[in-house]
Amino acid sequence: MRASSWRATPTLALVLACTACVANPAPAGWLSPPAQSQADPYGAWIVISTRDGPSLSGEFLAVENDSVFVLLTNGTAQGVPMHGILQARIAWYDSEWGRLALWSTLGSISTVSHGFGLILSFPVWVIGGSIAAGGQSRASLLRVDLPSQWDIVRPYARFPGGLPPNMPQALPVKPYR
Repeated sequence: MRASSWRATPTLALVLACTACVANPAPAGWLSPPAQSQADPYGAWIVISTRDGPSLSGEFLAVENDSVFVLLTNGTAQGVPMHGILQARIAWYDSEWGRLALWSTLGSISTVSHGFGLILSFPVWVIGGSIAAGGQSRASLLRVDLPSQWDIVRPYARFPGGLPPNMPQALPVKPYR
């Protein structure tokens, strides 16, 4: 094997490791870490792709019989008819996959101390770390493609039982970390 291909292998491995992870659609600092997500009184972050217009994103408020309600970042609630929704993506906690990716990267770098054993240990760290970080990056994401799937994601809304009868049009927006 030529020397230039040996130098390209770690670069290719790092590129593959970085592309294995999925970006979370929520703004940075908006989602709670896993330990605090169940006690968070706010709903998950939702991104709705519609048939008629641009996508809509904000806090997931509620699911009703014919509509999904989102709290926009300006504090106004907006309903989206279910028949107009193509797909929805929901992020319900910060999976903190970056920490796992960092440990995998540090483990990969540490294989320099393995001498010739680096040939075996480096690929194990890169492949194992990429799979683990990629899986962790997807752990907090849910996708809704069919109307029947809204019942599955209903618990991640601020109001899982539906909108309160006298809900004001404007609600407080979750503070960012």
